Amino acid sequence: MKFVLRPGVLHDFDYSALDDPEFKEDSVREEIIAPILKRLGYSASPPHRIIRSRKLIHPFVSIGSASKKIRIVPDYLMEVEGRLAWTLEAKAPTESILNTKHVEQAYSYAIHSEIRVQYFALCNGRQFVLYHISKPEPVLDFDIRLLANYWENLSKLLSPSTVFDYDIDFKKDFGLHLKRLGFHEFSSLVFPLVPVRFIAQINDNLYMTSCGLNMPEGETYIVTFDFERSVLEQLRGKIPDKALSILSEPFKDSIRNVQFADATYFITVDCRVGEKLEENDREIFLPLWVNRIIG
Repeated sequence: MKFVLRPGVLHDFDYSALDDPEFKEDSVREEIIAPILKRLGYSASPPHRIIRSRKLIHPFVSIGSASKKIRIVPDYLMEVEGRLAWTLEAKAPTESILNTKHVEQAYSYAIHSEIRVQYFALCNGRQFVLYHISKPEPVLDFDIRLLANYWENLSKLLSPSTVFDYDIDFKKDFGLHLKRLGFHEFSSLVFPLVPVRFIAQINDNLYMTSCGLNMPEGETYIVTFDFERSVLEQLRGKIPDKALSILSEPFKDSIRNVQFADATYFITVDCRVGEKLEENDREIFLPLWVNRIIG
């Protein structure tokens, strides 16, 4: 059996150059990223256009009672036939592009109302990482030296002819959304008029409710609120007394779920982003932890 080794996009690149202290972010753009984008089918001209360093008119992301300024603008914004498709940020070989502020900022740019793309990527010359805005872990994460091995997957996800065909259907969790934006650093976020259609008792001192949340930019997220018995007591007068009485009974072996079939109750919640990721057979989510009920 014969094997044919096909030249990769960067087949003639000397990877030892990445260890040179003079090989910085601008070199990553020219020597690594530019050939990849060209091979994917993007150029400086329409219809598959590369937009460099687009600035936002409103460089803030606001959530609840707090807002954060977007401090970076990714180097590349790809456009396919007039529609924005994905972003890419270049970093120097010495900088990490996993679980850092760089990822947080690239995400905040991707989900901004003036951009709103599904994919964002980072590359430091050594590594290429591609994220989908609704998935907590990278869609692709590989050593650049293995680019040829990953090229088929990368092309299916990001080439102009397929970038909108390979959208991943994930429920968008609001807790993960907040954490990615860096709002887990806030100890208090206030959300008015949160709809309560059910409350579940998970154990003796843990309750939860969840709902859909429509953001001003048009995105819809699923948000889960966890709270203790002391917060449950703060719902007195805001939900029916009978429901409160049932939820206050001693916990038994199974989850107790009280649904409000004939009405929706609205509360104002002071909360913070939780610390523990939860997972079931359908999704990964990060609950918000309720500090108190306001009013």
